[in-house]
Amino acid sequence: MTDLNGQLTIRTSGDSDELFRLLEWFRNDDALRGRVSLPTPQIREGQMGDVYDVLTVAGGAGGFGTALAMSLNAWLKTRRSQVKITLKRNGIELELDAAIIKAPELVREIHKLLGEADTPQ
Repeated sequence: MTDLNGQLTIRTSGDSDELFRLLEWFRNDDALRGRVSLPTPQIREGQMGDVYDVLTVAGGAGGFGTALAMSLNAWLKTRRSQVKITLKRNGIELELDAAIIKAPELVREIHKLLGEADTPQ
């Protein structure tokens, strides 16, 4: 997974369609709208076109980690198939499994990944 200049990146275990569904989810979330994007992929030799494999997240202050965690938690609950999400920032990875992750744990882990202090639940 690409780690773009210390930005938070998100990858799904599914195909690129799953990634686009997650991006659309974030675009409909008031707290995250405009903060999540698809970076332009580099086309490698032998590829027919763009291959999107990661979203980038522009962080923010004032509860951003909690907003991201709660949105991801809600999205994971809507998945009918077994999905895993990997978040990466500054070389540190956090893997989330839709089958076992719970909101309080998710909030705590995302705050750690973002370097934010935990906020009370």
